[in-house]
Amino acid sequence: HGAAGMTYGLPTGTSITYGSAGFPEWVYELGNAFGVKASTYPGHQEGERGFAPNPRRLNRGIDWAGSVANMQRLADYLLTVRGSLEQVIWENPETGRRVGVAGGDDVSTSGYYAADMAGHRDHVHVRTSQPIPLPQYPSTQVPKETAVGWTGDPVWLEDVLRPALGDKLKALPDWQNYGHGDFGPIWGVMIHHTGNARADAMSIRNGRPDLMGPLSNLHIAQDGTVTVVAAGVCWHAGAGSYPGIPTNGGNQVLIGIECAWPRDTTITPATQTRERWPDAEIISMRDTVAAILNKLGFAQDRVIAHKEYAGQAQGKWDPGNLDMAWFRREVKKAQRGDFKQAEPKAKQLPRDFTDRELLEDIWQQLLAIRSEK
Repeated sequence: HGAAGMTYGLPTGTSITYGSAGFPEWVYELGNAFGVKASTYPGHQEGERGFAPNPRRLNRGIDWAGSVANMQRLADYLLTVRGSLEQVIWENPETGRRVGVAGGDDVSTSGYYAADMAGHRDHVHVRTSQPIPLPQYPSTQVPKETAVGWTGDPVWLEDVLRPALGDKLKALPDWQNYGHGDFGPIWGVMIHHTGNARADAMSIRNGRPDLMGPLSNLHIAQDGTVTVVAAGVCWHAGAGSYPGIPTNGGNQVLIGIECAWPRDTTITPATQTRERWPDAEIISMRDTVAAILNKLGFAQDRVIAHKEYAGQAQGKWDPGNLDMAWFRREVKKAQRGDFKQAEPKAKQLPRDFTDRELLEDIWQQLLAIRSEK
């Protein structure tokens, strides 16, 4: 079975091409275990006709593709954990062997999916409402602390970010001693927009009349300045859920980053595309997240948006006008070092000549001039 209390489902209309970012970590771990890549598309198993309730119309379909041998290995494995699955559909194009799961039951040899098999010879189709157990563990209830790169307050933020940001990094005084209690194992990073580009780092530390600060661990200004605000838990996530994160528990496991946006405070979700993010700010957001995830030892899927966690629970839409699939791809590039400038080559200065060498060089030039006459 999947981890206790954990559910699976991406926002309605989600589109992820094979191998791209956007799935929770366990999807990539399962794919890596069998040498296949996952994808989904808008409308993919978003209805309520499944074996588990889906009132929010979440995208619960996953298609897995790879070599025929690897897809068969995955399908065979899925049969062994079928109790946690709503659907599995696969027909081996070389052998004709079929694998089918419906509501946790093995229907491979029945005619249950007979009309569907022909369309599932180049991928293994899955519908699931909870994480699929990984093969190296008896279940996904295995404590994730074994994979977490840091437990406790990220007191290293300034040291880790300085090489990536240089003079763009600032820190509020005594930032190591601010926060609402201590972190446990850190799952990743959550990014937000402030709702007003004029909101500065000190306002994030001080909070609002209705919410005591600090409101995030970091603040990023429109000019790209990054300020370390606090090391402890901050009130930034609130109520929400996301695969791998405790329901309503994001504050305790996510480093929060508040990014100053927008300048036009009349912008709404319907009009958010009319104001783009400043290049300097986006670059700092990318480099900040990449440096933190590299410190934690995590891939780009461990940065999420507030809207991905709290969109349903709170109606949050931040950060606005930011495609998270694109942003995660940029973070991945930064983690690889794709944006680092090549070290300039040292200028080659002419070597010093001895007096004898200098006289010989002048003599040779004079001889050349004489021979041309």
